[in-house]
Formats: sequence, C-alpha cells, structure tokens
Amino acid sequence: MYEENRTLLELKRIATGLLLLFTLGSCSTQSGSITLSSGTTGGYYDHLGQRIADVSRDEVGLTIQHHQSQGSQENLQRLLDRKADFAIVQLDVASEAMRKGRVHAVAILATEQLHIITYGNSPIRSFADLEGKRVSVGAIGSDIRHSASKLIESAKLTIQEDHSELHEAFSKLNRRQVDAMIFVDSIGANKELQQQFTANPDLRFVPIHPSLINYLMIQEPGSYQPAAISAGTYNPRPTIPPQTVPTLSTATVIVTHPEVSQQKVGLLTWAILANARKFSHFYPELQTGDAQSLLQKGLFYIHAAAQEVFNEGDPRSAWIRYFKENSDLQSGLVILIGTSGLGLLLRNWRSERSKKLISTTLERINELQEILPQDAHAAMRGVDELSQELRVMFIDGRVKPDVYQEIHQKIHLFAEQCRGLLEQQRKSLVMDTLLLLDDWQATLQTDPAEALMKLNQLKSHYRGMLLTDQVDIEAYIELMELTLMSLMTLTPKHPSAGLMWQWHK
Repeated sequence: MYEENRTLLELKRIATGLLLLFTLGSCSTQSGSITLSSGTTGGYYDHLGQRIADVSRDEVGLTIQHHQSQGSQENLQRLLDRKADFAIVQLDVASEAMRKGRVHAVAILATEQLHIITYGNSPIRSFADLEGKRVSVGAIGSDIRHSASKLIESAKLTIQEDHSELHEAFSKLNRRQVDAMIFVDSIGANKELQQQFTANPDLRFVPIHPSLINYLMIQEPGSYQPAAISAGTYNPRPTIPPQTVPTLSTATVIVTHPEVSQQKVGLLTWAILANARKFSHFYPELQTGDAQSLLQKGLFYIHAAAQEVFNEGDPRSAWIRYFKENSDLQSGLVILIGTSGLGLLLRNWRSERSKKLISTTLERINELQEILPQDAHAAMRGVDELSQELRVMFIDGRVKPDVYQEIHQKIHLFAEQCRGLLEQQRKSLVMDTLLLLDDWQATLQTDPAEALMKLNQLKSHYRGMLLTDQVDIEAYIELMELTLMSLMTLTPKHPSAGLMWQWHK
C-alpha cells in the first residue's frame, strides 16, 4: 500500500509538473486583480490594507482594489455577499462563518488585546466587579461591542451598557458618567489610547481572571488566546500600567470566500509570507520570530491554498524547482508528457481526498467540542483516538506529510484545551474535598458516629467518581490521600480512635 501510494504521488507530481512547466513562465509575470475590504480612512485596518496592497503588487504582481469600511462586521458581510475577494476581520467576529465553511482564513496579521479601563480610585478591581455598573462597550455594530458582549456573557454579568465612541467613552469615564470602558485594539496601535493615558495617568486597567479566559477559550475555540498588557506599555514614567495585567486577545486575520481562485489565494499568501517583517509594525513578533508559524498560529479553518504555501513556499516556482532537482523527471519528459492528463486527475483525486479528511476531522473535533464542557474525560479520549487514527494513516502512507501536519496541529490545539479543563476540574474537586473534610472535622467534635457515616459517604463518593470517569486514577489517589492526612492529624486527639480503622474497613 505504501509503495503504491508513493508511485501515485510521484506520477501526480510528474504529470502535473509537466503541465505546469509549459505555463509557469508566463504565469509568473501575469498580473491579476482582487478586491480587499479593510477599514476606516487612516485607521488601523486601512493602514494594514495598504501594506497588503504594496507587498502584493511588488512581490507577485497582484493589483488590489482597496475598499474602505466601518470594520470587521461590514468586511465580513461584504465577503459573504461576494462584494469582496478578501477582507480584514477580527477572528472572533468571523469564527462562526469559518465553522460553517462560508469563509476561510489566509493569515494572521496582528493580535488585538481587550483593554478594560477604569479610573484610579474606582472600587472596580476585577472584571467580576463590573456587575451592575455603567460600562462603555463600544458603538452598536462595532467590533469592540462584539468582543465585549462575548466576555460579559461568559462572565454572566448584568451591566448598564453605554454605546459611546472611543473619545466620548473616555470623556464620560473622566467625568464619572460611566464606571468603566472596554476597548479592543493591538497594543500601542491606537494614538487616542496613548494620549488619554498620558493626559490622565490615574486611569488604570482591570485584569481578567485566568479562569474566565480559559472558559471563553473553550466556548469559542480558536477565537481567543491568553494575553497580557506589560508594565509600562502605555507610559514609562509614571509606569502605566504599573504591573503586567492579564487579559485576552483575538487575532486580526485576512479571510476569503470559497469562490476565490486557489491561484490568487496562494499568490497573496506568498506575498505576505515573503514580506512578513514588513508587517512587524502591526505584529511585533514577526520582527524576530518564525513567520511561517506566527502567520498561521492557532488557526483552525485555514484555506487549503494558503496552507500549501506555508508548507511548500512560493507557488510559482515549486514545480520548476522540482523539475530541476530531479534528473529522472527530465529524462522521462518525452515518455510521460502524454500522461499529464492522468497526473492531473490523480492530483485532483488526492486533493479532494485530503480536503475530505480535513473536513471530517474538523467535524469530529466540533462534535467533541460540544461534549467538552459536560464530559472532559470523554472529549480527551475522543481526541486521543482521533490522533491515533491519523498517525496510523500517516504511517501507512494514506496521508501526505503537509496534510498530516495541518490536521495534527488542530488536534493538538483541542487536546490542550481538554487538558486545561481537566486540570481545572481536578483543582475544583480537591477544593470541594477540603470543604467536605472541614465539615467532617466539625462533626467529629460533636457526633463521632455521624462523622464515621460521613467518611463512608465520602469514600463511596470518590469511588463513584472514579467508576463514572469523573476523575482519573491519579485524582482519585490524591483525594484519598487528602482524606487520610486529615484522619491521621485529628484521630489521635479524639477518643474515637477507631474511626480510621473502621473507615479503612
């Protein structure tokens, strides 16, 4: 099977390569035209769109018709209505359309952090303190309000919403007409934010608790990541913020719809990848980091043509390089030229099979995602089985290395989410056990017989959790050890010393 697959792969590459050799010379110099929906004039997305247009023109000869907009939601709608080929959006705004296959990601271009801001002497110290408060959450229909609503809903808070634009929101905050405001943007990218902190150094950030960040990441997989606003980011002296503030971020991505040609998606992806450092003003990690990894980090629903560029490089020269480096291909040119049609069919067949495998895997991950909050152990078992199936297929030669790498990355990301939730549940069980032990200790002082009954109930509870897979064996042992340590500490001081022996029975 493995040798047969290798032969089919070589035939596909050879035949398709021969076909492409007759056309690549002219294709590499052809210019095309695409439309891109970005942002408001002079705004962050507008500058980002201009940079994309510049590198696309200079690197691959693509002409971009640049259309300005009011932001992510308008950009996404233009894409869905086929009024644009590409659009710049916040990842959390586009995530639902991505899950439904209506749009596909091409590359990450920046990260945008959530800023929760209040005044210096405010009683608000955590995100939970916003309950019942007046909070500016961005204008109706804005990207800021979309992200703010997701966060507020996840925290199950009820607030008094204010829908002012950024400048007016700061004015209201300074006049104490609102208690806090939420803003979403790349760190350091917004001049208004910088000016406000310089003029009002008593303004401060409100942290988001890690448990809320983890919960939102599980509910919206791939849309959010943990982040931090480092000390001194907005002012070195006085230091604003005075210490690092935990928060979360969403990515700025360029997305496209399924009807855009593979060639244009590949060329645009290569233009961005080949000029990644030119985007470091928007995405600082690109200055020194691995662009190939950073531009697709954490993306679930990436376009196949973009993924191929990340794996193989410039789409215009891949087959020329292959031809030059393979003497067997050159010597067999005359014989195999007639089989190029067969090779093209094989290429299409394998491509469709890969797409189906990716689609099926994403469907299974989405199914596991639905059961994750209720049964994290079952979700973890499911993703382990999925990983093992993929590994066997790869060893058998039924999955190409680039497809294996793409799917494995998505499986690994979901597995990390499962592990994070399991660890939270384990800690919660330990805390619950400590509370039960406190209750038992109080009962021991007044009613030893009832204390023994509670201990037996506790032991049965542990066993039940183990048998129903609510805890694994390691967590079960840890719970038992906590209980035994409590017994060993208290029993010698109590006349009912037979309790521990009876509990062991």
